[in-house]
Amino acid sequence: MTRTTRLQDLIRVLRYHPGPIGGPELAERLGITLRILYQDIATLRAVGVEVVNTPGQGYVLPPEIALPPAALAEPAPWEPAEITFYTHPLSRGGIVHWMLEELGVPYRTVILEYGSTMKSPDYLALNPMGKVPAIRHGDVVVTEAAAICAYLADAFPEAGLAPSPAARGDYYRWLFFAAGPLESAIALNDLGVQPTAEQKMRLGCGDYWALIDTLAAAVEGKPFIGGGAFSAADVYVGSHLGWGMHFGTIPRRPEFEAYWEGLRMRPAYQRCEAYVEQVLAGG
Repeated sequence: MTRTTRLQDLIRVLRYHPGPIGGPELAERLGITLRILYQDIATLRAVGVEVVNTPGQGYVLPPEIALPPAALAEPAPWEPAEITFYTHPLSRGGIVHWMLEELGVPYRTVILEYGSTMKSPDYLALNPMGKVPAIRHGDVVVTEAAAICAYLADAFPEAGLAPSPAARGDYYRWLFFAAGPLESAIALNDLGVQPTAEQKMRLGCGDYWALIDTLAAAVEGKPFIGGGAFSAADVYVGSHLGWGMHFGTIPRRPEFEAYWEGLRMRPAYQRCEAYVEQVLAGG
């Protein structure tokens, strides 16, 4: 029983009872404790329903009180906001696609093409960078894959894709380690840029191989990187390791392969892979 329903029941009992009714009898009639009864009467008074307590007799409701008062009307059914997912099958949108599938919530996919619809005025109004992925959740627009993963984990807590706030140290650390230093180091290394010792000091990603060693130590012997359960951090870090090893931008270290093997077999990820294959096949 919701509190609103309980308050409405209290009003009905008072309205139809012939005369004042004592607190113990009223609480028993409603199936609640005296303490809760007193709290509910105080709540009614706070919203303008003046329950009168006649000393030595009990509680009574003035006849002019509406049944139920507008302040206690049940709220309209909640309609979840629609999620629109902007992506391209061969993009970082795959990270968000996996995240959405793990959530198990409805979403609408809009596929944008490089150089054309991705640079259209309508899409640039959402993301001036003209890149994917992006999502619109109701009136909220979020870009950047890591930010979208973190947002969705918080927007849908029932999916359990983020640890409790007190246990989010590793979750935040590795999610944004991959979004910042890892992405930067991979890009520089892939472009053949070999920073000098002085330049490495100025770069947030530091040394490529020190970064790889750090990440390998973080996943070694662990099925999940952000705590004791699968989370949005695994979606993001796992995606980078899976793609990196596939395309040769990240070495196939045993630690990475063992960690990725446990993630890539998840049903949500497999559904994403099947979708990409279907799209590329023209289905």
